[in-house]
Amino acid sequence: MIGIDTNVLLRWLVDAGTIDDAPDQTHVVEDLILHSEEQFFVNHIVIAETIWVLRNRMGQKKTIIRDIIERILHAANVTVLDPDSVSSALNSFLNYPGDYSDHLIGEVNRKNGCRTTMTFDKAASKSPNFSELQR
Repeated sequence: MIGIDTNVLLRWLVDAGTIDDAPDQTHVVEDLILHSEEQFFVNHIVIAETIWVLRNRMGQKKTIIRDIIERILHAANVTVLDPDSVSSALNSFLNYPGDYSDHLIGEVNRKNGCRTTMTFDKAASKSPNFSELQR
């Protein structure tokens, strides 16, 4: 198995013309992932960074991001760390305000026995996994 960093994953997921900083890298990534018999590993941090770039740098809508992440979750040659938490956090991200990373924190904490996650973040506190800590 081979781990994939965010910059590699993004070049696999988006069209070659979308990331203009190094088009030759996109082709190298496509060759690696599409023509390899290897299994690739994507962890939570890579998913969170990828969603941040798609949302904040590329201006993608949440529904498009959902479709992209679902593509990763269902790719035969990709193993995602704790796909159930990634998927649950994605659903929370779609339905409540806040960044995906907030929803992932809340979901991982919930899955590990936390009844809530305390936060000062007003947007994240709208999710059922969070409680706003009052100042």
